[in-house]
Amino acid sequence: MAKLTTDLLKRSMPEKGKRLELRDEEEAGLIFRVTEKGKRSWSVRYVNASGEHRRKSIGPFPSISLSRAREEARKIKGAVAGGADLVQDTRLARAEAMTKKLRTLEGLAESYFVDATLGLHRPNARGAKRDSTLREERRVFDKLIKKEMGALPLADIKRADIQALVSRLSKKAPSNGRHARNVIRQLMSYALSKDLIPANPAHDIAVITPTPRERVLDDDEIRAIWRACTQPGAVEKLALSIEMGIALRLALATLQRGGEVIGAHWTEIDLDKRLWTVPAARMKGKRPHVVPLNEIATGLLLEASEAMGAEGHVFKSSAEERGHFDRHAFTRSMNRLTTALKIPRATPHDFRRTGATNLTSERIGIPRFVVSQVLAHSGDTGGSAVVTGRHYDLYDYLAEKRRALDAWGRLLTEIVSGESRSENVIPLTSVERSS
Repeated sequence: MAKLTTDLLKRSMPEKGKRLELRDEEEAGLIFRVTEKGKRSWSVRYVNASGEHRRKSIGPFPSISLSRAREEARKIKGAVAGGADLVQDTRLARAEAMTKKLRTLEGLAESYFVDATLGLHRPNARGAKRDSTLREERRVFDKLIKKEMGALPLADIKRADIQALVSRLSKKAPSNGRHARNVIRQLMSYALSKDLIPANPAHDIAVITPTPRERVLDDDEIRAIWRACTQPGAVEKLALSIEMGIALRLALATLQRGGEVIGAHWTEIDLDKRLWTVPAARMKGKRPHVVPLNEIATGLLLEASEAMGAEGHVFKSSAEERGHFDRHAFTRSMNRLTTALKIPRATPHDFRRTGATNLTSERIGIPRFVVSQVLAHSGDTGGSAVVTGRHYDLYDYLAEKRRALDAWGRLLTEIVSGESRSENVIPLTSVERSS
């Protein structure tokens, strides 16, 4: 113990890498603590009625002076003598506050996003959700659900309430209704796992089933989009960065999903072997996918390296905290592009449909099965090969995929250059597995 004085408290510093504790000889149990970083604070130690040792924080020094700290310590010890356990009371109050917060949909959502991010909540025993999935769920909750239902107590939320919200959203945009339903269902499933509700009221909520898109870009549209992406400044009222122009063209050249393209990392790219290996964590099907790079794609990646460097993410954005564009920026850019060009609505996903249609048509003549491998349609290996494929076929069909994408690259080159052609049929009538 030490005789504490204000001057001593100000001067005291711990040894490097340690913390310092000084006990007050005047007021038993009062402790002055200095952390390694110099943070000073007061606390008092006591033994509760059950014989358990407790430490109760009083507050920081010098905001709380020596005399006041002694006074607070006496109050705490007096309460303990009367049978109180202030530390336990504080814990119970915090637990009650957390439980009360969880009883609203907004409070539940906050807890869900924390647990899902840490992998503590894993539906169906699967791994932690991808960051991109959680960002999208958060966006949907904040934009579509929070204002309408965030403050509602969980116990008061009925199936009819959820259906009413989903129906209202669906009238404006069917996709909004579906997204909101899916997120609420996830939240209620989480609440069910916490025993906060007896059943999930979001099951069997009716939504408008999306009509499968059949949009295929014609040669003139492909040419216009490609040229606009190459020289965005030449198109009136088009706000499109050079980086995004390269990304959109790479999506068309490789026929991969927008999220996979926009999140590409240079560690995935091997320009010498002309291969792009997308890791399972970034794939919709949760399986790694090897994409052979045709001549156009290779050229675009070289263009990207000159514009943005060949380290980190291929497509960098100073405006994004993560350092790269997100898929929503990708879609918005496509919308701005088609609007400026007065092209009927098209999405980045329509690039995949356009490429697949040309690949299987008489223009190229690639078997549909090979095209499915190019597009990474998971499980499309047929019959009992599905299970084996999940584990062993990272490089299977690589030769077929390269032939297909090389053929698509040649056709794309002719389309964007304005050259006409009558046919480009590849004699690939049987599937040869690559060794």
